[in-house]
Amino acid sequence: MKTVMNCWRKEQTASEYLQHFYEVPEERPELPLADEAFVSQWQEAEGQGVLAFLAEDMGLPVFAFAWEAEEELRISFARTAGGRLPVIATGTHEDFRAMEAVLGSCEEKRELPPTVNAFTLEAKAEGIFRHRLLLLNRAPYSNLPAEALGLTGADWLECSSRLRLAHECAHYETLRLLGGMKNHALDEILADALGQVAAFGDFSADRQRIFFGLVQGKDTCTGRLSFYTRNVCREDRGVVYWAVDRVLDIIEAELQEMLSRKAEDWEILTALAGRSIADRLAGER
Repeated sequence: MKTVMNCWRKEQTASEYLQHFYEVPEERPELPLADEAFVSQWQEAEGQGVLAFLAEDMGLPVFAFAWEAEEELRISFARTAGGRLPVIATGTHEDFRAMEAVLGSCEEKRELPPTVNAFTLEAKAEGIFRHRLLLLNRAPYSNLPAEALGLTGADWLECSSRLRLAHECAHYETLRLLGGMKNHALDEILADALGQVAAFGDFSADRQRIFFGLVQGKDTCTGRLSFYTRNVCREDRGVVYWAVDRVLDIIEAELQEMLSRKAEDWEILTALAGRSIADRLAGER
């Protein structure tokens, strides 16, 4: 999930919304891309106490907040096709909210639903302004119980961590390699697809319906997909839910084929991003 949202949004029809895709460069870049310049400033973070590093090396007012589980705070680096990216991990939702406030230069924590446990964000705090990093909380993905996935609690928590990291890395890769990232169903399908592969070794349309709050064959949504359709005219949202439900099976087949022949990460990323939901459904007819 991304943090940048416009205060004013122009509503879209379902037809307009479903046309979104990314232009794929004709020439493949040399991968991975070089790290962004700010990454070097985080080099000393690994092995240090997180709060001490952020306070002393980055000058952030971390002690303005009370921390529930300081011992669970971690800083590491994610290796992506777009270069390395700092990752800050928290162990509780309250610490996740506090860290977002610190990085965003906010005096108070903002309200976040329990389903929100990850951000690819651009820091606004003085000293790290425009540093882009991942903020991840250790929690069940999409706030779903382990039973919904047929897993034990410990296994689901471990899968959730792998899925969440790969998901956020995918957003960063579309930003650096394809020029953007959006709060959109296509971006979320792409990111969750790569997350599912990292966590489970495959992509399941039925698993994705659980993550999104969709029921096969229905045009309603009871989960997080509704967040990504807020720009769509209310009367058209059912059309989008129906379209996403249909396209998940198409994407499952696409990924099965690519994974079976061990397609490279660049091919998988661009294949998922380079065709709109509307185009995929048109090709099914």
